Amino acid sequence: MKPPSKKQQVPSLINPKDLLGVPGKKALELVLESPTPVTLVQSLAEEDLFWLVQEIGPEDAVSILALASNDQWQYLLDLELWTKDHLEVDSVNRWLSILLTADPERFLIWGLSEHIELIELHLFRHIDVRIIEEDESPSDFEEGYFTLDDVFYVRIRHEKYEQAIRDFLNTLKQHDIDGYRQVLLELAGILPAEVEENMYRQRNVRLAEKGFLPFEEAIGIYQYLNPESLLEKAPESHEVMQQQSVDDPVPVSTSLLIRDHDLFHTSLQQIDDFSFMEKLQREFASMCNQIISADSLVVRDKEHLADVVRKACGYLSISIDKVTGGNLQQAVRLLQRFPLAQVFQGGYGTALELRWKADKWLKESWFGKQSLDVGFWGDDWGGMLQGVLKKRPLFYTGLSEDEPYREFKTLDDVTYCHQTLDKVIALDHLLSFSFPKSPVTAVVEGYQPITYKSLLLTSWARHHLGLTPDIEPLTLKDLKAFFRDLWDKKARPRQVDTGMKQAFLDWLQDRSSLAVDEIQGSVADALDVLFDELDKEYGSVSLIDLDPRYLKHFLVTH
Repeated sequence: MKPPSKKQQVPSLINPKDLLGVPGKKALELVLESPTPVTLVQSLAEEDLFWLVQEIGPEDAVSILALASNDQWQYLLDLELWTKDHLEVDSVNRWLSILLTADPERFLIWGLSEHIELIELHLFRHIDVRIIEEDESPSDFEEGYFTLDDVFYVRIRHEKYEQAIRDFLNTLKQHDIDGYRQVLLELAGILPAEVEENMYRQRNVRLAEKGFLPFEEAIGIYQYLNPESLLEKAPESHEVMQQQSVDDPVPVSTSLLIRDHDLFHTSLQQIDDFSFMEKLQREFASMCNQIISADSLVVRDKEHLADVVRKACGYLSISIDKVTGGNLQQAVRLLQRFPLAQVFQGGYGTALELRWKADKWLKESWFGKQSLDVGFWGDDWGGMLQGVLKKRPLFYTGLSEDEPYREFKTLDDVTYCHQTLDKVIALDHLLSFSFPKSPVTAVVEGYQPITYKSLLLTSWARHHLGLTPDIEPLTLKDLKAFFRDLWDKKARPRQVDTGMKQAFLDWLQDRSSLAVDEIQGSVADALDVLFDELDKEYGSVSLIDLDPRYLKHFLVTH
């Protein structure tokens, strides 16, 4: 039986937000216990029903799907049946079975009227059909053929599709014998490539209204926009708000995943205009779908959707912070004036500026000319560089989070990378004068990978000990001799002697021919960190216990 249309429905007693905010099993119980289950299910936006079904599990959500509208079914199939521009055969077979189980009669009526091409294409690819002639006997056919009407004999080629196709053919024959025969007759005229291309085109038109644009259009979400230019731009209409009917249910799944108390989230809390808030929810859901398309993602669970939501919120927050300085009243006005996609582009623009800055430096850098790996700058700086230089820049977290790289979340993330990149550029400038010709490579197998720290400290140690100035590893004996001079004899635990720090600066000035002020001004923080690391790493290690395998700050032979 076909569920009543939305115009016939009375308000549900359960808020869709409450339904989507609980685990799948509990949501299923709420629907089944509702006095108006049809109203409740069909009051959900198509996007929200999709996520509810994913949360419960499609096979376990059959009772929910029986109550869903045809439009909700359509949205599910548009997302579930395709991998890029090709039908996913297993998914077609799976959903054929699920919807046939949910409501056999309605699925047949809807399927034969709206999706006959899909049904016939699936059958064409997986069954053989023969019509028995007067002078033929069923025993003349190859093994595997069966008949439901003593006229058409069918063989299902793949065992894993047999149950779903048999059930469909049986149900169709019982529902409409003439329709059953018509479908089988038409299989001979199927042009699979043409049919699939036409279905894909129609699917893209439907999904474009939800933000799922073709890749070449969706990628526009990453178009550069200077966030500060939003202060000067004339307000633009919110295209997403115009595309979607205000009568459609408001999708809330993406909004419920905005859990970080970032600037975008805080700005939303200041909005008390219910109508405007609903428009933002529609726009936010559509923008997340565009990001999914642009990133070529297949998102089928809430965890992956949450990643997309965090990405969207992060760049929105960065843009808002950059434009308003964190002023919440100005933030709300910004959201009122411009589409969220433009605000997002402003935030993403700050990451692009970082990458462009790094790219420009790298082309002319001493580091690039030496053909060194980013590991030369150490774990933190090298990780930062590797993240910034990605096609779509990422923030390096090191060991502070589960994954070493994530999307930028705040303007502080961007500022930190700018400041760190400035330090790298300044130190690269110093190294270009200190080692203008020497090929900086670790030529002896088995050493720790060369870094700017081991390069500077090893070269300085060789100079201090009166060894040849070439960039070569120290012997363990040489390192112990250097360490005897390095430490302040009175400090406990040991610390680098103040006089040795000055000697290091004098050596750098002499080697680079740069002014002391220029050296101290550009890389002072880096040098301070370098000596602090020596204190922490080796201050409590006796000379006897020094092991070349664990010396990251010096190149030492075994």
